[in-house]
Amino acid sequence: MVTKQPRWAPDPETYAARKSATNDTYRELPDREVQLRDTGIWWTEVDTARIRQSDTDQAWRRFRASLPELIWNAAKLEGNSFTLPEVRSLLDGVSVGGHRTAEELQVLALREAYGALRDLVGYGTFGVDKSTSDRLNRLVARHETPDAGRFRGEGTLRRDGSELLRARYAMLRQHLAEIDDPWLQALIYVCSAARTRFYPGGNKRTALLMMNGILISNGFDAVTVPYARRLELDHALDTLFTTDDATELMALLVDCAISEG
Repeated sequence: MVTKQPRWAPDPETYAARKSATNDTYRELPDREVQLRDTGIWWTEVDTARIRQSDTDQAWRRFRASLPELIWNAAKLEGNSFTLPEVRSLLDGVSVGGHRTAEELQVLALREAYGALRDLVGYGTFGVDKSTSDRLNRLVARHETPDAGRFRGEGTLRRDGSELLRARYAMLRQHLAEIDDPWLQALIYVCSAARTRFYPGGNKRTALLMMNGILISNGFDAVTVPYARRLELDHALDTLFTTDDATELMALLVDCAISEG
C-alpha cells in the first residue's frame, strides 16, 4: 500500500510533511536569528523550481528500484570500500570477501534502514518525529554504538544535555510545521539534524533518510550526493559546522536532485 497524499497533522506525534506551494523559490525568509533559534542553522535563498514532482506512488517505486545505488552512495561517503556490484551481491545474500567486517555490517545496516524507510512511506506511517528518527538511527548505527537510536545523553552515559537536544528537536519540528514547501522542510531538516548531531553516531545517514522520507511522501524522488561530488560535500559540511550556514549544503542537494532528474 502506498499513500498518494502525505498526512498533515502538526501535533507532536503525528506530524508529517505538507504538500508544496506553487512557487518553490524561497523569497521571504525569516530573520537569521529566528532561523538559528529554531533550527540551529541559517540559510539564504535557494531555488528548487526546476525539481520534478510526480506523486508518492511513483516516487516510492523509483526509490525501491534505486535502493542499491542509494545504499552504496551512503556507504561510500562514509569511506566504505564496497563497490556497487559488491553491494548488489551482498544485498542479494551473496558473501563478498576482501573487506573488513565493519564495512560489511555498515552496508547491511543501511539495507535495513532503507528498507524500514521504504515500508514507512509505503504504508503511510512515516512521520517527522523523534520516534521515526530514533528507529532509523537504531538501524543505521546498530553496529557502531551501544546507544544507537537514542539521543546523546539518553543512553548508557546519561547526561543533562539530552534535555537540550529534545528541546532543540521540538523547536525544529515546530519550525517545519509552519512551512508549506516540503523541499524546504527536507533541506532544513537534513542540515539542522546533521549540524546538531542528535545521536552518538550515524547522524548524517539518519538525517538523509529522514530528508528522503519527507521528499518521497510528497512525490519527490529520493536524493543523495554522488560519491564523485564528495569534495563538494565535505566543503559544504565544513562550512555548516564552522559557521552554521547551511546555504551551500542546501544548494548542493538541490543541484544533485536536478542533475538526477
